[in-house]
Amino acid sequence: MRSSPRLAERPSKAEETPKRGRKRGPLWTRLLIVFGALLMVIGGGGIIAFKVVLDATVDSIDQVDADMGDSAVPAGEALKGAMNILLVGVDDGVIEGVDKRSDEPVRADSIMILHVPETHDRGYLISLPRDLWVRVPAYPKTNFNGGNGKLNSAYQTGYGDPKKPGFPGRSGGLELLTHTIREITGIRINAAATVNFTGFTAAVKLLGGVTMTIDERVESVHYGFDKNGKHCVPAIFDSNAVAHRVSGCKPRVFERGTRRLTAEEALDYTRQREWMELDDGDYGRQRHQQQFIKALVGEAKAQGLTGNLPKALGLIDAVGGALSMWTNGQKVEDWFFTLKDIASGDLAMIKTNNGKFTPANITGTSAEALSEESKQMLEALKAGQISAWLAGHPDWIGSSS
Repeated sequence: MRSSPRLAERPSKAEETPKRGRKRGPLWTRLLIVFGALLMVIGGGGIIAFKVVLDATVDSIDQVDADMGDSAVPAGEALKGAMNILLVGVDDGVIEGVDKRSDEPVRADSIMILHVPETHDRGYLISLPRDLWVRVPAYPKTNFNGGNGKLNSAYQTGYGDPKKPGFPGRSGGLELLTHTIREITGIRINAAATVNFTGFTAAVKLLGGVTMTIDERVESVHYGFDKNGKHCVPAIFDSNAVAHRVSGCKPRVFERGTRRLTAEEALDYTRQREWMELDDGDYGRQRHQQQFIKALVGEAKAQGLTGNLPKALGLIDAVGGALSMWTNGQKVEDWFFTLKDIASGDLAMIKTNNGKFTPANITGTSAEALSEESKQMLEALKAGQISAWLAGHPDWIGSSS
């Protein structure tokens, strides 16, 4: 199986001085978890507005019909006790006007498990390396007989080939990814959701742009300019999925500092991980996505959406269109109300492998493995003992800032 193209792989930089104590989780995930409650607050206006906003929120979210089998808890137990929710950040490979690849399978850029203890007042977010080398089980819906590959390839393989009629799409991607995670961790999920960053561009357009602080110099592999100032794609990928610069196409550069970004620029910036100038690869891209959502929410508040219900509803529709949920037979609003206390509680981001590149013992490709401590951490998660485990490993708790 082929993973998504990227520049020659290299270890990611771990945090040199991890901060102790529980930290807030990534904001795009927080937005996903408490999406309904957050937008109810933005809408405001009493019980009538509350119902209008709730209905609009539910209607705007795509609900996926998937068959998770034994990889999920029974539907009747989905909202009870401790929960494990699969969260997947996807990339459809499209920037408006450039690099249109709508006939390609959607790739999973970030894969996380949100663990919610039975008190439902806090959460632990475990990030699984997308390049984790795993055994992917057979999946008849796409005529896949099983094999070894990177974890993100499970979503792509289950999603299927859009050029062929009847490909499973999002449901297949979530199904095969869930089955793969169950095999490597033993964890069964209660629900699953995807967030598509391309869909967030509609929200940025509605707000007229977004202001972000660029924390490292980034060159785009998707968007550039030729000598005549026309758009071009500055990188091509060879058969080994290694990126090469295109002569005569100067890549767009995001320099350090605070600047106003258009919707297309914001999406381009949050997609980058390939060039060597991006010091920390996937870890950097996840951080930039988190910063983008923080900036997006800040922009919405700055424009006074609390007193503008029509515009708030437009933002709900725009952002909701980027979300897909498999609710395990439960109502979307029931999930919102069950998880609402996480908004005012804690959401800790856990660094699998303690944020360090851990190479897999394979030849011919660069991939990651789970360290022994990571395996212990996942066992503690499955047993409902993650809090106790983290008490002895406080440096595994990361920061979203």
